Amino acid sequence: MAETCDVVIVGARLAGSCAAAHLARAGHRVVVLDKSRFPSDQLSTHLLFPSGVDELRRMGALDGILAGDPARSPWLGLQIGDRVRLLERWRACGPIDYCICVPRPQQDLELVRAARAAGADVREHCRVTAVTWRGGRAAGVRYTDADGTERELAAQLVVGADGRRSTVAGLVGAARPYRASRNGRGLVFRYADDPRAGTRDGETIWQWRDGDSLGFVFPSAPRGRILMLFMGAAGEVTEARADPEGHWARKIAMHPGMAARTWGAGNLTKIRTCNDTSAYFRASSGPGWALAGDAGHFKDPVIGQGQRDALWSGRRLAELAGPVLDDPARLDISLRGWEQERDLECLHSYHFGNVETVVRPVIPVLTEILRRMSGTTAPSAGDLFGRARTLPEIISLPRIALGLADALRHDAGRDPAGLTRDALAELKIHLEVRRERRARRFRSTRLVPGSDHPNPEPPGHAGESRRDRHNLEVVVSA
Repeated sequence: MAETCDVVIVGARLAGSCAAAHLARAGHRVVVLDKSRFPSDQLSTHLLFPSGVDELRRMGALDGILAGDPARSPWLGLQIGDRVRLLERWRACGPIDYCICVPRPQQDLELVRAARAAGADVREHCRVTAVTWRGGRAAGVRYTDADGTERELAAQLVVGADGRRSTVAGLVGAARPYRASRNGRGLVFRYADDPRAGTRDGETIWQWRDGDSLGFVFPSAPRGRILMLFMGAAGEVTEARADPEGHWARKIAMHPGMAARTWGAGNLTKIRTCNDTSAYFRASSGPGWALAGDAGHFKDPVIGQGQRDALWSGRRLAELAGPVLDDPARLDISLRGWEQERDLECLHSYHFGNVETVVRPVIPVLTEILRRMSGTTAPSAGDLFGRARTLPEIISLPRIALGLADALRHDAGRDPAGLTRDALAELKIHLEVRRERRARRFRSTRLVPGSDHPNPEPPGHAGESRRDRHNLEVVVSA
């Protein structure tokens, strides 16, 4: 006979642990299955802005994470060549006005501990093999436990929170995204001891934009460590894998500000890379099932929003689905409403990531907009990363007009017609993003030119071969 619970969640990292903690605290019996043992690593930019840190607080994991003594970063620094140097304070989200960057083995272990402390039953080294169905509804899962024994769990709700290659997405027929956008950038990163620990630089999230390359430094955990990250063209990852230290030296030379910030950094870890970061939306709710976190939606990591959105999606799923678990009809309506709310919450950051993943120098109009923001430490550009305001609200029509006027005045050697075309193209993207958010379409496949970049290699699901995934056709109709 199958064991029974209220909710079974597949995946115990950000979205899964967060949903489990909130559901269990509300009195529901929750079982979480994960194929990993914790602590274990996970590819990630590892950064949480204040809104993400506040999600940790709300689920009960923040105290445990802070016990590991991560650096708290209340500052954002942004430099574009020698034209812009911006330094802002983060806008507070609830009681949190700082960022943290914690390596995933330590962070995810605390997420699992918080879920267990809330009352969830988290079972490690368990591999899901099937979703069970009753009357056309997901009714539980079959899985193999840590001892290799096949077991079955019956549940009112099955949640897939098992990442980009989601097993649950494949089992419920939702592996193929209905909308996807290819990435242009790859990640090359490592950790090191911070030569500026104890200074304001040691409490600042730094970003450098030189030419078409991006460099980042995030104060990390434990205090006194930093994460150093480059995002150049996706093809550079191949070079980094072939000659890691040579590639790293070439990238440092491209970013003088980052070279100065990290001079003297020691105790470097090995270099890690990733270029499989295409964005997508999957159908994420159905009769008795839901896909949370990266299992349902992913955007380019160039903007560092994935961890926060995974936590947020787990919490909102628990808040909307928890009260109606005993009523299948109301549960399915709530799941559909949750999916639409998630899409509206993430749509502007999806487009923000799509725009940022284009490998090109910052256009003069945007450079001038950011230069105007640099006269104060009040949050402005930081509101975009911190999710206090949307992309169209930050890159507004008045700011684009002023940026164009400044660019025409300061870039005398540039073709005025070309500057104007760039500004109008940028404006068109932001107007289309604003229009799409206001339309509130559900599972829309309508693309925004200049943002959506169709025909990526789609994310697969566990059990597929690389050839199978390569041959999948992504449905992205205009």
